[in-house]
Amino acid sequence: MRSVLGLPLDVGCGILEDEGYAVKTVEVSAKKRIDGGEARIIRQLSLDEKTVELAYSLFKTGLEG
Repeated sequence: MRSVLGLPLDVGCGILEDEGYAVKTVEVSAKKRIDGGEARIIRQLSLDEKTVELAYSLFKTGLEG
C-alpha cells in the first residue's frame, strides 16, 4: 500500500481506491477548529487487507494579507 500522508484528502482517497482499497475517513481537529482550510491526511491505518482509515485535518496553506 502506498503512503498518502500529507496529501490532500481527495487525492489520497483516489490513489488508494485505484489500488482497490475501501477508504474510511475520520476528521481530527483541535479545540479551535479552522474552518475553510484544506483537508490533508495526517494518519493512515490499515484496518484489514482491503480497508484503510485515513485521518485528516484542515490546514490553512495560503498566506492571507
